[in-house]
Amino acid sequence: MAKWIANSPLAMVDQYVPNLNQYHSIMMDVGLEDGLAASNKEMDRSLARLGVMHTFETYEGDHTNRVKERFETRVLPFFSESLKFQAEHAELH
Repeated sequence: MAKWIANSPLAMVDQYVPNLNQYHSIMMDVGLEDGLAASNKEMDRSLARLGVMHTFETYEGDHTNRVKERFETRVLPFFSESLKFQAEHAELH
């Protein structure tokens, strides 16, 4: 248990700030009835304290009951807005 706690994202977030700041976008969400809600809210506060730009949302639900809905309404639109791809210029001969 001590090893798991020592390697939790909350325990390590401070040392990865430079890496986290290289991301174009970070988004987290958690259901208000999820057993992980408290630790996710703490991660949100830690990222804010460390100046890591991110988006954090809560929703009515638990860990699994809104996966399909959240994926369709939040995850896919987030990636659509946040990911940027360079067009490949292939020459045909």
